[in-house]
Amino acid sequence: MATSRIVVVTGGASGIGRAAAQRFGADGDQVIVADRNEAGAAAIADSIVEAGGKARAIAIDVADEKSVGRAAEDVTATDGPPDVLVNSAGLLQDPVTSQALDMAEHDAIWQVNYRGTYVCCRAFGRIMADRGTGAIVNLASVNSYSVLPLPAYTPGKAAIKSLTELLAVEYGAHGVRVNAVAPGYTLTENLAARVEAGQRDARAMRTSTALNQMVMPEDVAGAIAFLCSSDALRITGVTLPIDAGWLPAVSYQSYATPVRTTARPT
Repeated sequence: MATSRIVVVTGGASGIGRAAAQRFGADGDQVIVADRNEAGAAAIADSIVEAGGKARAIAIDVADEKSVGRAAEDVTATDGPPDVLVNSAGLLQDPVTSQALDMAEHDAIWQVNYRGTYVCCRAFGRIMADRGTGAIVNLASVNSYSVLPLPAYTPGKAAIKSLTELLAVEYGAHGVRVNAVAPGYTLTENLAARVEAGQRDARAMRTSTALNQMVMPEDVAGAIAFLCSSDALRITGVTLPIDAGWLPAVSYQSYATPVRTTARPT
């Protein structure tokens, strides 16, 4: 039986972070559900324990470097040095032009999404590097590959892809692998609420993909678990799209000439 690992999931109270925490719990790992929503994190940790797993919740604000440092010290002292870090904490953004975007919103998104990922990689990655082993998975996005009208979110996710590649080389010499996942339209609680409120078109999101499906948080969690597993021991520095084929479909579907659907007669 595989040895139980110490797995830290930031943003673990909801969405992809929640699904990842529950997946690692089901796989037998000791899960640290880290979130600034302490009550939400505790509820997810309790759900993992009730399902027969091992978990506890801790408070973390990835926008606060001191909070991240305290969390890393807490995990190491209480549970042991972390084996896996999943950087899932993040903020979403509604479509807006760069001129209409309030700079306070811009800065908050960068503070959490990019800088928060960077700070967590530094704090937990240092411990992993000292031990000579570990795996980190960052949350990038299809925005990392293709521009969308999200002038803070899109560049931030592109930066996370670049950071992942940089750290893969920097930490690789110390036995630590660093990868990222790039989800497409993922039906998290947040997105479901926006669909329900009429702010998002679920049909348009589905038909923009090759599979005509939306991504579920559990789909992304499965990819994260793979990248942290022994099956991925020689994989580092990749940003893996989990997008139901949105990236190829959006280019294919934009072709300006109608596509012939029947074979030419012979």
